[in-house]
Amino acid sequence: MRPTRGVLDRAAGGLNAVTAPFDPEGYLRRRRARGGDPVIVRVPGAAGRMVVSGDPEAARELFGGPVELFDVPRPNPVEPLLGTGSLIMLSGERHRRERRVLTPPFGGQRMRAYGTIIQEAVLDQVRSWRPGQRLDAQRFGQAVTLSVIVRAVFGVDGGSLGEHFATTTAQLLQGYKPMLSVPALRRTVGRLGPEARLRRRLAAFDSLLAAEIENRRGTGVADREDILSLLLSVRYDDGSELSTSDLLDELRTMVVAGHETTATTLGWALYHLYREPALVRRLIEELAPLGNPPPPAELAELPFLRAVCHEALRLHPVVPMVARRLLAPWRFRGVDLAPGDTAAVATSLLHHNPDVWDEPLTFRPDRFLDREPRGFAFAPFGGGHRRCLGAAFGDYELRIALGTVVCMATLSMPERERGRRIPPAVPRNITFGPRRPLMLTFEGPTGTA
Repeated sequence: MRPTRGVLDRAAGGLNAVTAPFDPEGYLRRRRARGGDPVIVRVPGAAGRMVVSGDPEAARELFGGPVELFDVPRPNPVEPLLGTGSLIMLSGERHRRERRVLTPPFGGQRMRAYGTIIQEAVLDQVRSWRPGQRLDAQRFGQAVTLSVIVRAVFGVDGGSLGEHFATTTAQLLQGYKPMLSVPALRRTVGRLGPEARLRRRLAAFDSLLAAEIENRRGTGVADREDILSLLLSVRYDDGSELSTSDLLDELRTMVVAGHETTATTLGWALYHLYREPALVRRLIEELAPLGNPPPPAELAELPFLRAVCHEALRLHPVVPMVARRLLAPWRFRGVDLAPGDTAAVATSLLHHNPDVWDEPLTFRPDRFLDREPRGFAFAPFGGGHRRCLGAAFGDYELRIALGTVVCMATLSMPERERGRRIPPAVPRNITFGPRRPLMLTFEGPTGTA
C-alpha cells in the first residue's frame, strides 16, 4: 500500500523538526517553501508559538511595533552566559534607562578613536605569519577581535596582564552550549557537565574584571579612553553609577557581541574576496592611494570596502533571528498572537529573499554600490528599540580590519578550496559560522607591516 500525501507530509515535517537545531536556516527555508511566509514553529522549553517571517514588511512591523507589548524571548540561549543584568536581557523602563547610559561610549567620534587599536591588532597577526603558511580566515578574525576587546574594551595593553585577560576571555566563550538555557538539557553532577564548566569560566572572568574595576575606581579614569573606563564614568539621572554586578554583565555582553560576530563576518568577507580574485583586485586598487598601512579614518570611507563588508553581513548573518515575546495580544503578519507567543524576523530569510535581492545566494558587493537596500530588507544588527548598541563599532571594526589585511598581506585561496561548495552556516557557540575552516595561504607581506 502506497503512503498517502498526508503521511508523507507528516514524515517530512518530522524530519525537518529533528534537523532544525543543526540547520535552522535550512529548516525555515523548507518550511516556508512548503507552507509560505510566515512560518509557525514550536520552540523547546517555550510556552507559546513562534511566528517567523523573512519579509521586509515583517521587519517593519516588528521594529516599529508597540514597545510596551514586547519582552525578551525565553528561554534565551545567551542568558546563562550574559547574566540577567545584561542589556540584551532587560526590557521595559530598565532597558530604556540602561541603554541611555550605555550609548555614549559607542558614539561616532569616540568609536573612531579605536581605529589605530583595530589596525595594530591586524598588523600583529600579519607580522607573525610566514610565507606559505595556511590560515583559517575565521581564526584570524577571532585573534583580531580578541585583541581589540582586551585593548579597546578593557584597556589592558600587552604584557602578562594582557595575555591573562585574553586567555580568560577566550575561555569564557570556548565550547559554550546555548542549550544551557533549557534546564532539562543541563547535565551537571558536582563539578562535571557543561553548566559546571560554564560556572567556573564565568567565575574566573568576573573575578579578573571585578579586580580591574576596583583598581580603576581607586586610581581614577580621567585620562583613559577604553570602554571600561568610560562606563565607570557614566552616571544615571540621579547621579548614581553602574554597580560592579551590572558592569560585569555589560562587559560580558560586549565580549559576546563583539568577538565571534565580527570575527565570523571578517572570515566570510576574506573567503569570498579570495574565492573571486577579480574582487580582490578591485579592492586593492581602491586601497592603493592610501599607502601602507592605510589611515583608519580614510579606510572607513571607501565605498567598495564598505560594500564588501555589507555584502558579507547580508549573505551570512551571524545572528539569524530577531525575536520579541508578547506581553499582550498582537497581530503579526496576519496571525493573531497571544501573550507568551513570539514574533520573529529571520534575517537569514530576510537577506536571501528573492523578491528583494537579485541572485540572493551570490556574493555580489556591487548591489550595495548600485543603491541602498529598500526599507527593512537589510537588518544585520536587528532594529527598533533593541538594535545592537555596538552596531557602529562592529561595522567600523570590520572595515578597518578587512582593509588593513588586504592592503598589508598578499593572500590567496588554494585551488582545491576554491573548487569546493560554499560551506553552510551552522550554530557555533552563540552565533552561526561556517561548517568548515575558511582556508587561505599567506604569500608574503605587501607593505611595511
